[in-house]
Formats: sequence, structure tokens, C-alpha cells
Amino acid sequence: MIYKVTLFKLFLLFFIIFTYVVGFLFRENLAGGAERDFLAFTWPAILSFKKNFFLTLQNYGQFGEGSTPLFHILNAYLNPFSSNQIIFQGSIAFISLLNVLFFSQILKEKFRLNGLDAVTYSSIFLILPFFRSSAFWGLTENLGWLFLILAIKYYNKIEYNKKISALTIFLVCFFSSFALYTRPYLIFFPIFFIIYLMFYKRAEILKYASLFYLILALPGFYLIFLWGGIFKLGSVDPSLYGPNIAQTSLTDYHNPKFILKNIVIFSSIFLFYLIPFKLSQYYLSRNELVKKKDYLIFLLIFAVLIFLSFINIFDYLNNEKLGGGAFLRLNQLIFKDSLIPFLFLCSLGLLLIYKYATISKKNLILISSLLIFCLPKFILQEYFEPLIIIIFLSLLDYEENYIKLLKNDKTQFICLLYFIAYFFSSFVYRNYINPLDLYYYLNPI
Repeated sequence: MIYKVTLFKLFLLFFIIFTYVVGFLFRENLAGGAERDFLAFTWPAILSFKKNFFLTLQNYGQFGEGSTPLFHILNAYLNPFSSNQIIFQGSIAFISLLNVLFFSQILKEKFRLNGLDAVTYSSIFLILPFFRSSAFWGLTENLGWLFLILAIKYYNKIEYNKKISALTIFLVCFFSSFALYTRPYLIFFPIFFIIYLMFYKRAEILKYASLFYLILALPGFYLIFLWGGIFKLGSVDPSLYGPNIAQTSLTDYHNPKFILKNIVIFSSIFLFYLIPFKLSQYYLSRNELVKKKDYLIFLLIFAVLIFLSFINIFDYLNNEKLGGGAFLRLNQLIFKDSLIPFLFLCSLGLLLIYKYATISKKNLILISSLLIFCLPKFILQEYFEPLIIIIFLSLLDYEENYIKLLKNDKTQFICLLYFIAYFFSSFVYRNYINPLDLYYYLNPI
């Protein structure tokens, strides 16, 4: 029986890797905008850095890229395959595999999983549509995830050990800073790390971390001086992304006022990625998962959301065309203008967030720091893929015995089958149901 289970896991891994290779060769683009992002933003910036570093850095905002320029600089000068588009994209697809390798090491150390089980869980990355599109089209996201995973790998050594070397602290700060310089919203981790050290009174580590972050922030301070602000504002070519985005994306895109607007979408996306883990938990220990208190809290949250919907607070959700996550898009397709099913799922997501936030101060700090992802005017699911899985499996504290849960073969199969179903659903949606929804939104007639 054990031999058959192992054989089946190996078959699933082979299948996932096979689809990954085939997806690259056939130029899969389940994210919809990946090809255009690469051609309009990423590739021109890399080529420009090759020609003139300082001039490109000074005028970086003119490329309309939604990330800080570390990815472009590293690839312009350190990637030997950056002279040809396809070869360059192949190199990024290969580098993206390192996310699987290093994340499996984290799982192996934290949950004492064997090598096959750890790789089985981390291979989920390779069937996530946005992760795949970023890998196949040479976009910036996956390098940011790689730096974040490396930062977490060394952070876990700090959390679970009393004697910590200065080198370990430096590596946490180094990789998390590189993550920030690759994708700005990954600043959540340095914020979480510093506040965590303060709350848990780890003064010696805090002293070193503050010093290292201060040194590593010097390039950021230089960019603020050079650009005259945190973001270098520029204009996007309307012929590439339409007048809506060209006029507003860089001038009215990030604002704290959007947090309340986006919190329900955030909760639905949070729930989306944790469903297979909670299903497995319910299946294996149903008597321990749902308590009467949970029902009451859920009903309270749902009642509040229904009331807010009744007074038209959530009317904007019916008109959300860019972003919103899988559940909102599914709600729009099936239930049209009725938001009740979506708000039901949001209530479950908020309940889940509440439960994890109340387990420990660390969880509360971590979840609060994630609110930075709710700052954009449009909140996209790609911001959280595979972030939620990374956070859930490597950083969150648990009330339950997750070591036993994750070692269970049924949990692994439920997770893999769920995300494989998500992959095929995305393929059908992008190619047959609504292939041009993003195009028509960005280029209205």
C-alpha cells in the first residue's frame, strides 16, 4: 500500500512538471496580461538598463513597471540569457523552480516531512496559473517570491532557536530587502519582522536587524532622492494598455482609503487558497474544527456584510472588472448582480482570518502587515499567489497539530487535486469562457 501511494505521488509530480514544461513550450498565458506586461514594461526596461544604467534608473517610471527595478538590473547584468526574449523567459522559468526547492526545505525542517512529501506540497506552485504565467513570460513576481522564501528560511532559524548568529540575522534582512527591491509590497515582511522582534522583546536581534536594514535601505533612500518620492511617476503608453490605465494607474493607484474597499476581496482570496487544507482538516478531525463560537462569529460577520450590502456599500463589486479574485469572478458569472453568495464566502474568509489572528500575537502582527496588499485601487489575485500558501505553511502559528495533518497522505492528495482543478478551471475560463475580458476592459470602444 505504501509503495502504491509513493508511486502515485511520483506520478502526480511527473504530471505537474510535464504540464509546466508543456505550458512554457506552448506559450501558456493563463494570467491574461502576462505577455503584454512583458512586452510593454519588463523587457524594454531590461534592454534600457543594458544600454545606460543611470539614465534608465533616473527615468524608470517611464516604463510603467509596477515593481522596483532590482529584477531588471540583475537580469540586465547577471543573466547571460537576457539577449533573446524566448531564451530569457526560459531562464526565468528555470529560476522559478528554485521556489519549489527552497520552500520544500522549509517544509521539511518545520514539519519534519520527508523529502517527497515536502516537494509534493511545494510543487503546488507549478500549477498555480499566475505563478506559471510569471515564469513563462519572464515577469518579476517569482524572483520576489524566491527572495521572500529565502528570508523566511533564515527567519525560522531565529524563531525556533535561542542562539542566533549575526550572519543569520543579516541573511533575513538581506533577502527580505531584495524581495522589497523586486516587488514593493513585499515590504510587509521587514515590517512584520521588526514588530515581531519588538513584541517578543528580542532586543539583541532587534539591534542587529535595525542596523542591517538601515544599511540595506541606503539604495532605497537614494531612489527616493533620485525620483523625488517613493514611486517614480511616469506615463503609460495608451496604445499598449488603453486610456483608463494610462491616465490613472501611476497617479491614483495606491492609497490607504482602498483598504476597507478591498478587505472583503482579500478575505475571499485568503479563503480560496486555504480551502483544501481546511477540507482535509475537517475530514480528518471534524469534531475539533468547528465550534459553536465559530458559528456565532460567522453569523455576526455575515449579518454585518449583508446589512452593508443592503445599504449599497458593496455595489462597486458588481462593476469590478479588473481583479477581485476567483470567487468574485465566479459570482459575477453565475449569480450576476446578487452578492449574497460572494459575501457568504467573504464571511468564511474573515472568520478564518479572525481565528488565526487570535492564536498568537505573531499571527496578529503578520496578518496586519498583509493589509499593505489592500492599498492598490484594484486588488488582483496574482498579488497573493503563492503568497497565502507561503505564509500559511511557513509562518503562521497553529492551534491544531498540523505536523500530523500535513504528513497525512489524504491531505496531500486533497491539496494537489484542488489546485489541479483550479489550474484546469483557469485554462477553460481563459481560453473558452471569457478570453478577452481584460483586453476589452483596458481598451474600451
